[in-house]
Amino acid sequence: MNVDIYRCGMKIILLGLIGCTSILGQGSSTIVLGPIEGELAKKQIALDLEGTQKDLLPLATRAIKAHGALRLATSQSSQFGITLFSQGSNLVQVRISSGKPRKMIKTFSQEGNSIRQATFRALDQMVFALTGALGFFDGQLAYLSSLSGKKEIFVSDALMSSARPQTSFGKITFNPSWDNAGKGVFFTSNRKIFNNVYHLDLASRKISNVASYKGSNLRAVQNPRTAQVAFILSASGNPEVWLAESMGSKPRKVTNNRSNESGPCWSPDGRRMIVTSDSRGRPQLYEVSLSTGRLSRIPTNISSHCAEAAWNPIDSTRVAFTAAVGGGFQVCEYSFAQRETRILTKGTQHGMQPVWARDGRHLYYTERASTGATRIMLLDTEFDEAKPVPLHDSSFGHCSQASFYFDR
Repeated sequence: MNVDIYRCGMKIILLGLIGCTSILGQGSSTIVLGPIEGELAKKQIALDLEGTQKDLLPLATRAIKAHGALRLATSQSSQFGITLFSQGSNLVQVRISSGKPRKMIKTFSQEGNSIRQATFRALDQMVFALTGALGFFDGQLAYLSSLSGKKEIFVSDALMSSARPQTSFGKITFNPSWDNAGKGVFFTSNRKIFNNVYHLDLASRKISNVASYKGSNLRAVQNPRTAQVAFILSASGNPEVWLAESMGSKPRKVTNNRSNESGPCWSPDGRRMIVTSDSRGRPQLYEVSLSTGRLSRIPTNISSHCAEAAWNPIDSTRVAFTAAVGGGFQVCEYSFAQRETRILTKGTQHGMQPVWARDGRHLYYTERASTGATRIMLLDTEFDEAKPVPLHDSSFGHCSQASFYFDR
């Protein structure tokens, strides 16, 4: 299926199915502001977009509403005025003003491969200028969607305002994971009968078989700092952690036990790894020695079922994970520094499959309803009052298993 998905205002456009070629500039440019009350509003920086170019307004509005440190307000009540306008086909300028009357305090431009990318980069620089923290809008997501009736891999921008299918196998496809250059995606599929691990080069469209050993080839995750690739393979019996020095080299077995390992997660510096193991009968998080394969349990102490670790890219003392809590699954966070766990998602819906954005503040995760419907959510983890933001509706299909990449 050769379909692009674009979200413009409140409209969903399937390019390839209808004759629309515009990316920005579709839909309403009206900003509807409801009352914002409570402690969260006091912590957020109030912005207005008065004077922003009309065709950039929907994307800027969507980004600000998704970022927990910011909120939209009227020009009379905002702390800063943000004005974006394009200069050519791939350059966006931002002007930041403050005070009453408004005075210009900062201006800058950002270039991109498209006006959309330039806008995201400009918004990231705006976030840094106002908060001193990194932005993440210029990142990319790889994820699964059932839009075609089968789960296939899609790639989108960080806010899922546009998306493009990358596979069309009509088979079982799962576990998408970016390579560390952002040039391709590892995934697992039975596209040729058995589950093998593949790598898709997004530019050339070349698909390489990187693990097709006997047994089940379940997952590949590349070291963020080196060419190493961690695999979950059952070539020797039960699923174990294997490590290859590069994508094309033969892996060596790291763990060697009777338990089942899954979900390898690299630390930000690429020197450590967390896995899920049922060595004590139930899934728990363990740090694995990459030299000896020894497992050291992480004392999350919140559930008999903990899995799907995601190491914070900014603060290596924090790890997000999925836990069985209160009769369902929720996303939690363990602090190595405090040796404590806190629950990040709440409510009647299940939360699972967490992955951090580049800023180490925002977390993507899969929300699953009791009906089985899934969607990808974005959560600001800094403010307890922040509510998760859904990034898509049912027109994107049931989406899950997000993997985030930001070009460093």
